[in-house]
Amino acid sequence: MLLSEFAGNDEVKTELSEAMKNNTLPHALIIDGAKGTGKKTLARIIAQYSVCSSEENRPCGVCPHCLKAEKNIHPDIMTSDGNNSGGLNVEAIRNIRSSAYIKPNEARAKVYMLFNCEKMLAAAQNAFLKILEEPPENVMFIMTAISAASLLQTVRSRSRTLSLYPVDVLEAQETVRKLVPDKSDEEIISSVRACGGNIGAALEMLESGGEEAMLLAQEIFRAIPLSTEYKLLTLTNRAVQNRASAIQVLDRMSELSAECVKASVGAENVSEAAVELAKKMSRRRIMKIQETVSHARSVLDVNVNLNFYGTWLCSVLRNY
Repeated sequence: MLLSEFAGNDEVKTELSEAMKNNTLPHALIIDGAKGTGKKTLARIIAQYSVCSSEENRPCGVCPHCLKAEKNIHPDIMTSDGNNSGGLNVEAIRNIRSSAYIKPNEARAKVYMLFNCEKMLAAAQNAFLKILEEPPENVMFIMTAISAASLLQTVRSRSRTLSLYPVDVLEAQETVRKLVPDKSDEEIISSVRACGGNIGAALEMLESGGEEAMLLAQEIFRAIPLSTEYKLLTLTNRAVQNRASAIQVLDRMSELSAECVKASVGAENVSEAAVELAKKMSRRRIMKIQETVSHARSVLDVNVNLNFYGTWLCSVLRNY
């Protein structure tokens, strides 16, 4: 994919386009935004630009380096993921530091893409800081995170942060339609609207049948401020019939809470459900719920008893 084909986020694309044209990209970038806003896609476009052998209009998309980058097989583009066990721990960062000083295998530059950096602990970030302060020549680091605020200020101060947002609903519909042409217009419109223009979330919903999970997440949000907890308890227990269902609903709740926060400050391109829910709860309460959902999602990574999990989830949501 070329930068011009990346949906929405015109300010970010303009900034990157100018930097690419003038060969002034910083050595370290942080791309932040909610899950599904295109952080990995944009990181790969920038990585492709960095290794492209064309002298103009980079990335050209046709040179051997671009073709390898598109297939994720370029030897000078390395990837580490915080979602993988040990992917961004201290040892992994030290290995990156060591290899960064080795000259590129084929291209003009080496690129390290570090995904889900919100999972990187402070010790690993401090280890990473050493190479950010004195980076090797022709080496680029591209980090992605749900929020740049999850990274140490010292890391952020040595990087340029690019923030991505859901796109206009109509543009999102056109993009999703190209990516999943087998889906009906009704399915595409419904998913894009439910996800407030978040293309990745809409695609996930279409591919996994996640519309039911989104509707259940909305019902849980509506039940939180009610005077009695019976309805909320019924809904949370329904959501955790199995681990896969629980993960799907909590992921939808995380997306919805982020949309509600944006709606509470008058942001555009948010779902109708988020606008409705933001009117029923204070922004502080929504943010507390967002923290609770994040914690509840991490709890599922251990072997929890789902018979009690729904009741516990109801309890912690009610506390706010």
